[in-house]
Formats: sequence, structure tokens, C-alpha cells
Amino acid sequence: MSKLFFVNIPYNCSDRELQEWVESRGIETRSIRIVRDLVAGVSPAFGYVELKDDTRIQEAIDVLNGKKMRNQTILVKEAQVQTTGVGQGWERRTA
Repeated sequence: MSKLFFVNIPYNCSDRELQEWVESRGIETRSIRIVRDLVAGVSPAFGYVELKDDTRIQEAIDVLNGKKMRNQTILVKEAQVQTTGVGQGWERRTA
């Protein structure tokens, strides 16, 4: 799975607007998720974009990183995959 991590997204940007901005540069997306503060409902200026084509991740970074979106310079890098989680590494034992 190819996921990009976006930083410095404009605070009132919608998932749809980010998708259109990315796709207008020739990069097809599978999903977009801007992380939001659940209480205030605003974005803390970062999010994730999953690409349709796993082989185009470096191209997408080259095309998108450092570009302006509403006077904000967007920073893009490959998202880190979390390899551990709740319950991983634990054995289930029966008495």
C-alpha cells in the first residue's frame, strides 16, 4: 500500500479539496484522510493520501512536495507503516 503523509495542509481544507489538488497534478488517489480535532472540527494541518498506483510513490512525492496550496507550502513524504499494535506479540494462553 502506498500512503503519503502531508504536512502544512490549510486548516479549513476538505478531503475533497485535497483530493482535487492532488489529482489535478496527475496523481490518482484511492483515499484521502485529513486528521481533524474532534472537538473543534478543524484540521491540525496534516493528513494521509493513499495512491491507486503503488509504483508511483516517488513520482508523487516529486510532483507534490514543496508545492503551494492556498499560500501554504505542502510537505509530502512516504507515510511510515506501523508494524506493532495492540495485541501483537502476545500469545493467547489457556488454563
